[in-house]
Parts: sequence; C-alpha cells; structure tokens
Amino acid sequence: MRVDRTRWLMLMVVLCMKATWAMAYEEIEDLVDIYATDGQFIALVDGRRHFSEAIHSGEAIVWQGAKGEIGAFLTNERLLAVSLRSGQWNTRYLKINEKKETPEMLIAAHLLIMLTGERIVGFGTHTGGFIQTRIPLGESIVAKDSEGRVAAVVTASRAFGFSANRRGVAEYRFRLNETLVSLKTTYNKITLRTSQRLITLDAEEAVWRSFYL
Repeated sequence: MRVDRTRWLMLMVVLCMKATWAMAYEEIEDLVDIYATDGQFIALVDGRRHFSEAIHSGEAIVWQGAKGEIGAFLTNERLLAVSLRSGQWNTRYLKINEKKETPEMLIAAHLLIMLTGERIVGFGTHTGGFIQTRIPLGESIVAKDSEGRVAAVVTASRAFGFSANRRGVAEYRFRLNETLVSLKTTYNKITLRTSQRLITLDAEEAVWRSFYL
C-alpha cells in the first residue's frame, strides 16, 4: 500500500511539473528583435547574436513581424526570416506573379507562414530553413490559422499542416463531397472538423489523424 501511494505521489509531481513547464513555455517571451536601418536588415537574437543583411536598391518593406522565436521581413522582392536557432538571415525570393499581389503572412511564436496564389512557404524554429508546397491549381484558400508551434492552411480539396518541429509539410486530402466545417489551432495542435470526420495534427508527431463522427 505504501509503494502504491509513493508511486501515485511521484506521478502527481511529474504531472504538475509538466503542466508548469507547458504553461511557462506557452508564455514564451519575444526572443527575436528585428530592425531596418537605411541600408541593413538587422536581427538581434536572444539579446546576444547579431545578424545583418543588406537592403537592395529599390527594395521596399511591405510587412514585418517578430514573435517568440521568429522574426521576418517581407519586401517587394523577397522574404527574410530568422529564428532562435538561425546563424544568419534566411532568404527566399518571390516569383514574378507573387510580386503583383502582396502575399499574406501568418506568424506564431515558433512558426512563420507566407501565402501566395501559387504556394505556401513555411519557416520554423526547428525546420532548418524554408519549407514549401504548391497550392492546388485553380483552388483558393478557404481557411488558415496558426498558433504556437503549428499552422494550418485549407483549400477545397486538402489540408496542409505545418509544425515548427518538422522540416516538411503534412498534406491531407479530403474525400469526395467532404467539406470543411471548422478549423482550430492551439499551441501544439491543429483540429479540423469536416462534414464527415474530425482530423487532428500534433506538433510533435506532425502527422494527420482522422476519426469518423
């Protein structure tokens, strides 16, 4: 009986420690600061590392943001991003058609997403650089959201899941006549409800799992 009680107490301590750690991590402070001077993009990471990148002639900033472990500039030419684990600015140039309309940006504490009419570009704390996937031809985005370590982008035929822990994109194709009902993201999880199923993705595994309603 004493052994069982000891095990129970140890379990409760571990669970409390995990809950405390999770809450503290979700309240992560902003560890990346970004600035634009007359000729440089500047990133100050964790108050210790300093990165710079020259601004091109005629280059104009159209969006900028920093949150948690991520910072980025979007210009009329390119996307520049940096994370807590970066050793320099990471750059991805826009395609000709993408320069005609300003891409849409999503930023969370560990993940950045750029949406254009042609592709989805992601950048996360642990992705080691940019990741991308093409948007299905002729389809538009019907829902999108990001929080913490995850982001989701949904079109009429499929869902794309992004995790700050994975270098890649998790794609899920809907069944015939299956439509999206709702999309929700929390710090570590994506939940999609469709007309037929409940579909989830966890940041750690970065794999879609489905359950029939």
